[in-house]
Amino acid sequence: MRTLLAIIYCFLNLAGCTDAQNRSIVATAQENGKVVLDSLTDVRMGRAWFECKASRSGRCYYTVFNEGAVVRAFSLPVTEALRVDHLPSGFSQCVTASSGKVLADCRAG
Repeated sequence: MRTLLAIIYCFLNLAGCTDAQNRSIVATAQENGKVVLDSLTDVRMGRAWFECKASRSGRCYYTVFNEGAVVRAFSLPVTEALRVDHLPSGFSQCVTASSGKVLADCRAG
């Protein structure tokens, strides 16, 4: 069954019938050679997987934006992941190692 689905997906991809917003977003920050934040967001077929890999505070704080407006804000403990469906295509995000309001350009608000 997986092989059949892979073949169908391949043909859809060749025909241009896939989500044009497929992308991966990596956010990593270091201080004095030590990782203080490491996050991966993987967007595929209208689903986004947010994964907090490392954070000096023990949590990654995410704010998701669409055209500058906050769509969703949440936090994840290190090593946890969250799937979010139905986000606007082309959304942007900010991820930090500390809680607090952030603006769409990822500066503290």
